[in-house]
Amino acid sequence: MVQIGFYSLTLVMVLALLYLLKFSESTQIIRKKASIIAFSWIAYVVAMSFTGILDSLSMPPKAPIFIIIPAFILVFISTSRNGFQTVIQHMPKHIPVLIQSFRIAVELLIYGAFLEGLFPERVTFEGLNYDILMGILALPTAYLISKGILKRKAILAYNILGLAVLSLTGYAFISSFYFSDFVSKTGEIALVQVPFILLPGVLLPFAIFYHVVSIKQNLKE
Repeated sequence: MVQIGFYSLTLVMVLALLYLLKFSESTQIIRKKASIIAFSWIAYVVAMSFTGILDSLSMPPKAPIFIIIPAFILVFISTSRNGFQTVIQHMPKHIPVLIQSFRIAVELLIYGAFLEGLFPERVTFEGLNYDILMGILALPTAYLISKGILKRKAILAYNILGLAVLSLTGYAFISSFYFSDFVSKTGEIALVQVPFILLPGVLLPFAIFYHVVSIKQNLKE
């Protein structure tokens, strides 16, 4: 069930992105390009998982080098392209914040993986992962933004806090899988296997993506 959840949430996030590209001045063109980029990236992440390269726990950590860092670069390049600037300009400011509520589902899936013995407790909301709070906070924050109650500084503060929490979550995962005895004791490396590789490879970048979009929206004021 947890595995299906990772597949389903990934698909939902991709479809949501394609839908939101309606705010572009060239919707069909940018949707086509975005589809190619998104599904090519997912194919790359899955292919890397099957190569076995990510299975190695030797230094330096392979998943950050081959998955997370390239994903960050892809996010910043994509949001900086001229064709995407109209999306940032025309998208209502509460939407990228509201979408961050998907992190509630992510955290529930992570907890489900923990209950199945695939992830250590440290990476759940019972450990060092407080990301579910950002997902919950996204709902009232987005509502207040839509009503014009929260302004630029408050929105930027939410996004900066969100990025900080994601950094802590990333630390929890890296330290748990690369610098602890979890793998040696359990022999479990599910994080770098399909479908769990979609967590650092796709779902994490989506969270970064919408933070970047929201920050750019407000810095343009």
